[in-house]
Parts: sequence; structure tokens; C-alpha cells
Amino acid sequence: MNENEPPSTPATPEGVWKSIIEKDEAKMDIAVTPDQLCAMARSRERESVWSRRILLTLLISLAAAFAYNVFSVSQFWIRFSQGWMFAWCCLLAWRFRRGPRRMSATESCVSFLRREFEAKRSGLLEIRRYVFLLIPGVLAAWRGGGPALRLRALGVDPSSRIYGLAAGPWPFIIIGLLLVLIWLAFGLAANKATRELDELRRRTQE
Repeated sequence: MNENEPPSTPATPEGVWKSIIEKDEAKMDIAVTPDQLCAMARSRERESVWSRRILLTLLISLAAAFAYNVFSVSQFWIRFSQGWMFAWCCLLAWRFRRGPRRMSATESCVSFLRREFEAKRSGLLEIRRYVFLLIPGVLAAWRGGGPALRLRALGVDPSSRIYGLAAGPWPFIIIGLLLVLIWLAFGLAANKATRELDELRRRTQE
């Protein structure tokens, strides 16, 4: 071992965490050139346009599917569930009806990026608040035996084990856990947008 080399830090969780923080701070301390800021702004603008298009396309497709199910099924609880999901998609589409965020001719790249990160964070938190509005629709589908009816339509034997699981509380439990994971994922994404905004402020010395 070379005597001039500094002693290595023990690979403890605290040491690894400290190393990650120091690396992040070192990156944040690097100043950004105007050209890099403008390139970043253009990239964020394109991302905003495509993410808005994808979100609206997904919501419209889901709303069309739920609307079709409302009129194609006869069971009350299933129809109520599909109607609730349709209303949820319409609510989300209405809340995000505005066009994608674009940079105006008189706006600086830094100002646009700041506005973009703030809007991204608020949008993610808003969607997260709407996630649990899906629970009544999920409950109605489970109350009406939606998973079991779907398996029966696919030709699954009612005496099979998978049919018995679908007829019990497991579909609702699994979907509930998925909603919790989605809620956490949106929270982490919002925290990332906050960190990006803080990093922008540090690197532009504002």
C-alpha cells in the first residue's frame, strides 16, 4: 500500500451516506454557464410538452374505457365503480387542461427553470392528493365482485383457487397497497423537484 495515499474511510452506512452528500454538494457548487442553462431550459420545455400530452392521452383513453363499461354492464356496483373512475379521469383532465409550460421570449432561462420546477412539484403533489379518491371506486368494484366476474367472463372455473382468491378481499388489499406505493412515488418525485429547484438556486448563486 502506498504510504502517501490517504487512509480509506470505513465502509459504514454513515460513511457512505456522508460521501453521497459530499458528492452532491460538490456538484451543486459548480457554476452553470448561460448556454448550459438555456440547453437545460429547452430540454425541460420539451419534457413538459410531451409529459402533458402523454398524461392527457392516457386520461382520455381511460375515461373512454370507463364510459363504455358504464353502459355495457348491468350490475349496479360495477356500473357505479366505472362511473366513479370516469369522473376521476375527467376531474384530473380538467385540473390539467391548461397547455404545457413554455418559455416566453422575454423570460430568462433561469426564471423558466425555476417556474418549471415549482410547477412540477405542485403538479405532482396535486396528483398525489387525488390518488386516494380512487378508493370508493375500487371498493364498489370489489363489492360488486368485479374481479370474480372478470375471471368468469374469461372462462375460469369458479371452483379454482384463483377464482376463490379473486372473490375474497385480496384484490382490494393488493390495489390498496399499489395506491400507497403510487402515493409514495409521487411524493418522492415531488421531493426530487424540490431538490432540483434548490440545486438551481445554488448553482446560479440566487
